[in-house]
Amino acid sequence: MVAGILIVDDDADTGEAMSELLAYQGFEVALATDGQRALEALRGADTLPDVILLDLMMPVMNGWQFRKAQLDDPQLAAVPVIVVTASWASDSQLSQLKAAALFRKPVDAGTLVRKINSICH
Repeated sequence: MVAGILIVDDDADTGEAMSELLAYQGFEVALATDGQRALEALRGADTLPDVILLDLMMPVMNGWQFRKAQLDDPQLAAVPVIVVTASWASDSQLSQLKAAALFRKPVDAGTLVRKINSICH
């Protein structure tokens, strides 16, 4: 079964680059440009993604707000999140996100793919 990934990032170049990388690795990839669109996509989906790649600094609904809403929703709370951000938040602040992993941009592609594989398999 093909693992599904939802990329939530407002930077078009970053989103496209990660999408192409992960599609090449055999993942099914969807993109959302902010947290609100991601929540709408998740709540309307027939099947949930196996992993969410989440940026923190976005317009409309940022990554912090998205993660709180996700954790508050019993149907979405169990979907693992990997935070991929350029944010300068402290490690203690970032730990409050309860993410499966945290990567600071720019992220090493091989390391990211290995982490996703370890979560999905």
